[in-house]
Amino acid sequence: MKIRNRRIYTGGLLVIIVFTLFMITKFYEGFSETKLQESKAVEVSASYPIMDKDWAVNYHVKKQRIYFENIISRFSFQGGLTKTPGNKDGYIAVFVNNKWKMNANQSMFILKNMNPGKHRITLQLKKKDGSDYGLKKNIVVQVR
Repeated sequence: MKIRNRRIYTGGLLVIIVFTLFMITKFYEGFSETKLQESKAVEVSASYPIMDKDWAVNYHVKKQRIYFENIISRFSFQGGLTKTPGNKDGYIAVFVNNKWKMNANQSMFILKNMNPGKHRITLQLKKKDGSDYGLKKNIVVQVR
């Protein structure tokens, strides 16, 4: 009887060891897949371009001034301050009635000394080297 009990005990112990090794293997496979998915997510965000929905423009006209506020996700006017993958940097080229007026290096800026009347303001998002991100906002403003 003692030999039979010893074999049952040894067999049970062997089953527990095999089951434990199987579970550890599955756990580490899931862990490595999670890390792989996280690294793919970072790669995707790095190549994800800034889109029109990522840029909101608020403006207010007061006398002969137009106050602008730009909210652009994943974009910096300072350049290189954030090391987060996928972030872009640059400036906004401002055109009034299709003529270049200024380059805005901040999210908030003011157009001063605007003549009374209707004006078409175009804001273009540019890279630091002057090339275009392909995004622009057109705003029609009435200055009184």
